[in-house]
Amino acid sequence: MNASRGYTRVMVCGFVTYTVLVIYLNIQIKEPRTALFTTLRLLKKTISKQKGRFLQQGVTERCSKIKYRYNGKIPNRIFTNSLLPLQKYNVTFCRVTKCASTFWTRLLVCLEKGLWKPPYVFKPNDASVKLRDNFNRFPIRKIYKRVNDTKNFMFSRNPYSRIFSFYVDKLFSPNPYYWNSLGVGITKRSREKATCGHDVTFNELVDYIIYTPSTARDFHTIPINDICRPCIIPYDIIGKMENFENDVSNILKEIGAESYPYFSENFRKEYTTDSIYDIAQAYISFRQFSDKCIDRQTGLKRVWRVLQIRGIISESLQMPFSSNESQTITLSKLLNTILKARDESLNEDLRDQKATFFKEAYLSVPLDTMMKLQKVYKEDFHIFNYESFPKNLFTVKRNTTNETFIV
Repeated sequence: MNASRGYTRVMVCGFVTYTVLVIYLNIQIKEPRTALFTTLRLLKKTISKQKGRFLQQGVTERCSKIKYRYNGKIPNRIFTNSLLPLQKYNVTFCRVTKCASTFWTRLLVCLEKGLWKPPYVFKPNDASVKLRDNFNRFPIRKIYKRVNDTKNFMFSRNPYSRIFSFYVDKLFSPNPYYWNSLGVGITKRSREKATCGHDVTFNELVDYIIYTPSTARDFHTIPINDICRPCIIPYDIIGKMENFENDVSNILKEIGAESYPYFSENFRKEYTTDSIYDIAQAYISFRQFSDKCIDRQTGLKRVWRVLQIRGIISESLQMPFSSNESQTITLSKLLNTILKARDESLNEDLRDQKATFFKEAYLSVPLDTMMKLQKVYKEDFHIFNYESFPKNLFTVKRNTTNETFIV
């Protein structure tokens, strides 16, 4: 409540300041319209800069109320292996999977190495992108102290969004490693007879999360609270994936790297181009391992569908490759085709398309199962201030017989 009141006070003070400035500028400056727009931009930057800090204040307050204890629930190595030190700037970043962790790792490596280039200079699969310190050699209390002695930050994400992203990227997308390491076990548990692991449904993943002990689950599904331990580490800034661009900018300013060329006029286009390369390159590199589970045209249909689910290309555009073309398609041809489709989709509002896929996935899950899923991530919802029971996902009207991801 205090954090909320504090944020309200800043908003009110900001508005009053804005009003006074506008009146003054209207009197003093010959071009009041220009003055107005300039003042609005300054006010927006000021309020945006405070969001990360207010989120941290709210986290501290909510942690004190629930008195959450970690008590070895998740091994310490999950926490320590998530810490990335940026020694040049005396910074520690807690890396959370499905919270732009690959992007952040590349960006921090650029800063540490003094590479004044966008993070996309490294490809997502570049093995040279490493930023590690062996925190495991220290007792856990000393690790807490080391992290506290630096500027530190982390990112959170709505648990429902994070789970969905994990499913799309690791189980629906052609991913023979995850099909074998996770999908086979999930289908064996739910169907009594294992499949190749390629056909795990979203509902089956949710069941796996609910009924598998947290110590035995895939690390992508471990709650963010258990990974970064914000109830012990008072992070200087906690960003949100939902406010990604502003929070990244604020963090760079906070650590003294505001001149780093992270932003460009075409940031979103660069970001999606990087995502497209990652998906296409992974498919081409590992398709021979996917062949035992799905044919190559189906594999390309899944790649195409993933890009539609992620709001990169329009659902109205069909995957153009025939069965014969699918057998030997090159990475270059696949990339060029996808990029062309992305550019053709730019005039459409793909946010609604993305939201529809997300909603349909959760409406395929029975309501009683959704209630159990919410309990798994209840601390994440509470600590990071996300809605536990969003109406669009918890409506009584379900569509549990529909499988959104069949291609």
